[in-house]
Parts: sequence; C-alpha cells; structure tokens
Amino acid sequence: MLLRFLVLVVLLNIVRYVVAGFVEQMLILPHLFGAMADSQEYFRTEFETVDWVTSYLYNFAMWAVTAWVFHLLRPLLKGGDVAASFKTFGVMWLMFAAVSAIYMNHYSHPPDFYLWNIADAVIAFGTVALANGLLYSRVMGLKRG
Repeated sequence: MLLRFLVLVVLLNIVRYVVAGFVEQMLILPHLFGAMADSQEYFRTEFETVDWVTSYLYNFAMWAVTAWVFHLLRPLLKGGDVAASFKTFGVMWLMFAAVSAIYMNHYSHPPDFYLWNIADAVIAFGTVALANGLLYSRVMGLKRG
C-alpha cells in the first residue's frame, strides 16, 4: 500500500510540473517572476543543485500530505473520486492560501508575489486534484462501487 501511495505521489508531482507547469508558463509565471524581480532584496532566483532538490522535496511533501488527507477522507466523501478529490484539494488549497496571506501580511515587500502565488496554486491544486481523482483508485488498486 505504501509503495502504491508513493507511486501515486510521484505521478501527481509529474502532472503538477508538466501539465500545470505548461498553463502556469502562460498565465502566472511572468507575473510571479516579475514580482520577484521587483523585490530582489527578498528573493533568491539563482538556485544551485541543493536548492532545486530541496524545493522539489518540499513540493513532494506538500502533494504527499494532500494526497494522504484525500486517502483518509475518501471513505467519508460522497461522489466519485474526481469530485471527492476536488473537495479535499480545495480545502488544502484554502489552507495554502491562508498561510500565504498570513506571510503576505508579515513582510514589507509588495503583496503581489503572494497574490500571484495564491493564483498559481489554483492552477496547481486544480490540476493535481483532477489527476488524483482519475488516478487514485487505479494506482491504489481500490475498487469503487
């Protein structure tokens, strides 16, 4: 079961970066990177290998936690896997947005970075929610009635 779950999380991460990443390139990233460039004193944009590795690990952990919450809640949620996934990932997005807004309120640089980050998370969480709903039962080997 653990191995299947890890395979699911790896697949969700791939979808997050390939599918959501394509959409983000067009809609969000120019604005997000622009906000970072406007506040260079706060942001490091030149990453070394260790920075990339830790960034991907943090993101892997976020999607693993979100998928785990879905796994725990799935028996309680009505509807198919896709609907249940959007419900769970929607709640997790709200938590992400709330924490981002808290940080936005505590720093002196303009809030646009956080606002673009929250908008970006709509794309990421929505895309990964759909993928999770489509993949969950197949990868986890569960049959839904």
